[in-house]
Amino acid sequence: MKVREALISPDSEYYIYTPSLTAKKLFFSLTQIGLYQYEPGYRLKRRSLDSFLFMLILEGNCSIRLERQAITASQGSLVFLDCYAPHQYESTTGWKALWIHFDGPLARDYYTYLIGKWGNVMTPSDFQTITYEVEQILKTFQTGSAVCESRLSMEITNILNRLVDMVPKDSPVPGHTVRDCISYINEHFSESLTLKDLSEKACLSPFYFTRIFAKEVGMTPYQYLLSTRISTAKFLLKSTSFSVKEIGYRCGFSSESSFCSAFKKWENKTPGKYRSEV
Repeated sequence: MKVREALISPDSEYYIYTPSLTAKKLFFSLTQIGLYQYEPGYRLKRRSLDSFLFMLILEGNCSIRLERQAITASQGSLVFLDCYAPHQYESTTGWKALWIHFDGPLARDYYTYLIGKWGNVMTPSDFQTITYEVEQILKTFQTGSAVCESRLSMEITNILNRLVDMVPKDSPVPGHTVRDCISYINEHFSESLTLKDLSEKACLSPFYFTRIFAKEVGMTPYQYLLSTRISTAKFLLKSTSFSVKEIGYRCGFSSESSFCSAFKKWENKTPGKYRSEV
């Protein structure tokens, strides 16, 4: 659909989609998508719109105003907004944007996590890939093709997960560093692992390694190691006839008492109690 609105180029276009009840319940569902050329002086102010917004800045820049902050987005930026809350954007010079409004059962959880990690304006290193993926969604509507809601949800999920795994362009730490350490912990959790061991493997100081690990994973390296050991112990308690003592040793604990103490702190019950529960 062509746009007939002041300060938006008539070459701009948008499409509206009404998701099925199944899509609303199970999937990420698109509600609007468009490609706009905003002319100098354009300004939009909304109290609320029932969706979340991705806006990819293809050219120019714009100012984003939220309840408690004002930020600028320039070419190569991805803007992620909670449109349920008051928001506005504008520009004195104009900008071009590819945008998509969507919602879904996990949309707010993704939004909260990503905004906490990167803020409302992000600069993905794979901006061009994300742009291409949104362009393919737009193409579905441009060509009048049948919409497969599960596939559309998967495409939105892929974009969200790219942002979850994103590494800033100026990051001094390679993106695979934390992931490699997670893999190492999962393979060697039954061994005696220390923070010094893990930080040396990452070629970082213990303090800096702990900081980036916690930012990426949401828990410290020690907490992740302990969680892995407890999760494995829970599986063995319910799936094998190994004694509690043997399970403790198999999961990397130095003694039966240290295993039972850690398990009780983590699960609020002893290993024996957990095993006896149906």
